[in-house]
Amino acid sequence: MVYRGTEAYDFSLFEPQVIEEPKKQNKTSRQPKRNNAPVRKAAAKKTEVTKVINDLQYVAQRDAKNVAIPTTVKKIMCFCALCVSLMVVLLVMQTKNDNLMTEISTVQSEIKIAQGENVRLNAELNSMIASDRIEEYAENELGMVKAESYQINYIDLSEGDEIVVSGEKTLGEKEENKLKTLFAYIF
Repeated sequence: MVYRGTEAYDFSLFEPQVIEEPKKQNKTSRQPKRNNAPVRKAAAKKTEVTKVINDLQYVAQRDAKNVAIPTTVKKIMCFCALCVSLMVVLLVMQTKNDNLMTEISTVQSEIKIAQGENVRLNAELNSMIASDRIEEYAENELGMVKAESYQINYIDLSEGDEIVVSGEKTLGEKEENKLKTLFAYIF
């Protein structure tokens, strides 16, 4: 049976067919003997059918081998698929690299802006705490004046361990130690 055009294929023709042979009758059976000629014709038809089916199966197997993709073609296809997948991975990684480089350049420009701002703020801070400006603020705003030499009192600690407070009073040893440590930090 040949299908041409758009008709559907009948794949059941390619499946292995199992043909059961008729059971042989025992000679001891009680059935009367019949003419063997029709049995021979039927057997001949069955052998012809099995021969046709075997031929069809052989043709189907031969065609399947011809249709099968050779191993070299399969290897080439696998290699091409591997190359394409590697190219895709390479493109994705290049895109991610470009994005990271853009982020790095953005951060570097922000760092340069921050460094410029830092220099400006340090200059402003230095101008605010300059000694001339502090003196000017103390004299004009707070009304302070520089000390004259007659206003400065010097303490002489080289004479001994005794400290005299105004009015010629002496301090106890505990209080002396506190004052000594205080003056030790000052000088």
